[in-house]
Amino acid sequence: MFKKAAVKAVEKAENASALNDVVSVIVRFHDIRELPKLERAIQSLHAQTDAEIQPIVVTQRFSPSDVEATSRAVARQWFFDWLPAASVVNYSDEGIGDARSDLMNLGIQRHLKLGNRFLAFLDYDDILYTHAYKILKRPLLETQVAVSFAGIEMAHAVGMRDYDFIYDMSYPFVGKNKMDLVKDNFCPLHSYLIDCSKIDPCELYFRSELSRVEDYDFLLRVAGPNPCDFSALGCRIGIYIIRSDHSNSTPSNNGSEEDREKQEVWKRNRDRLDALRSTYQVKLFASDF
Repeated sequence: MFKKAAVKAVEKAENASALNDVVSVIVRFHDIRELPKLERAIQSLHAQTDAEIQPIVVTQRFSPSDVEATSRAVARQWFFDWLPAASVVNYSDEGIGDARSDLMNLGIQRHLKLGNRFLAFLDYDDILYTHAYKILKRPLLETQVAVSFAGIEMAHAVGMRDYDFIYDMSYPFVGKNKMDLVKDNFCPLHSYLIDCSKIDPCELYFRSELSRVEDYDFLLRVAGPNPCDFSALGCRIGIYIIRSDHSNSTPSNNGSEEDREKQEVWKRNRDRLDALRSTYQVKLFASDF
């Protein structure tokens, strides 16, 4: 048993040494009118300390001119020559609906081609503090954990044309460990970092048929069977912004027909996920608590 464990440790070390010590951060972006918020997100990545970051911005069915405008906006906030080059990749198909999972999967394909060791996500309208990836990388480098987590604050905001006016801060995410995560998702998309040298790459995908709950499904499959670290949950590393008109929440509970349809999709896919999750492997390690 100890020999097998030693062999696995050597294999993981070899996998890590073969990858770039870089954090790929996938940012999905679907509305060209929101470029100022995208620039704000990229600026928060540019300001990271003690971590090498490579943004991968994935746009949804943009025209060539909009892709070019997005690239210029990213370049305005990603200007140091020694940083890994930021990417803007356009997802294009004949569909008209929300392609959020497909955007993520295209970004993951780009990440795998780049050969970066670490993988993270950030929505274009959220923000990370400068110490975020310094905190998240530490347990991945020093221990055998594959996914590390830290705390995220919620900012309550009034959405203006070019910025969000934040009028209150809260911390509604109350889970503490993997057992809590298996019960319900308390970890926003930008609260964790994955060490891809310790993860089965076959699990690095989002299910498009689970719209609105695909983030939680991904996290269950990646974190469930692998050792995780929740020790930094008390350290706030970023902001999840929710606007007072609920325009960036799903569903928004505004009583409209569109919102009722979103709620139906949410419930239907949550039921699908509940059926799927019973088939997912969950292993418990000392680091999970």
